[in-house]
Amino acid sequence: MKNQITHRSIFEYAIKGNIAKLKATLGLVCLLALVVAAGLVAGRFALSAQASSASIASVAVNLTPEQMEAAIEKYFADAMSLDAQRYASNFTEDGVLEDPVGTPPVQGRQAIAASFGNLTALVSQGKAKVQEVIPGGQEAIVNWKINVVTVTGKKITIDGMGVFKFDQTGKLQSVREFWDLAAFLAQL
Repeated sequence: MKNQITHRSIFEYAIKGNIAKLKATLGLVCLLALVVAAGLVAGRFALSAQASSASIASVAVNLTPEQMEAAIEKYFADAMSLDAQRYASNFTEDGVLEDPVGTPPVQGRQAIAASFGNLTALVSQGKAKVQEVIPGGQEAIVNWKINVVTVTGKKITIDGMGVFKFDQTGKLQSVREFWDLAAFLAQL
C-alpha cells in the first residue's frame, strides 16, 4: 500500500519522495482536462457558429433604417397622392391598418384601399412631413405632420405618430396611427 494515494493528501505524497509520480499524475489530469476542454470548446464553437449563421441569416432579411425610412416616405407620398390603390400597395396582402388607434382595424389591402377612399372623399389635397423615424428591428415609430385642404376649402393640420411594422420585403404588415380624430372632425 506504499504507492496508494487514497488516504493521503497530495502534499504528504509529494513529501514522501513521490514527486515524479505526482508530476506524471498531474500531467495526465491536465492533459485529460485539456482534451475535455478542447472538445467542449469545439462543440460550443460549432453550436455558436450555427447560432451565428442563423442570427446572420435573420439579420440579413431585416430592413436597414434607411430602407425603412424610404418606405415610410413612400407611404406618406402615396397617401398624399389621394390614390387609394397606390396607398394600399404599401401593405402586404393581409396588412392591417388602425388609423387612428381606437377605431376598428382594417385588414387586407383591398379593405385598406376602400377605407382610405372614404377618407380622401373629404380632402382635396394634402402635404405630409415626416419629422422623425425611430427604427427598431422590423418596426419604426414615426412622428409626422399632415396639412390638408378639405373639399370645402378648410385648411387643417394633423400632428400624429405611427407604429409601422414591416415584412422582410419592405411591405407594411401593420400600421397603427395615433392622432386626434375628434379634433379633425370638429374642424370639418
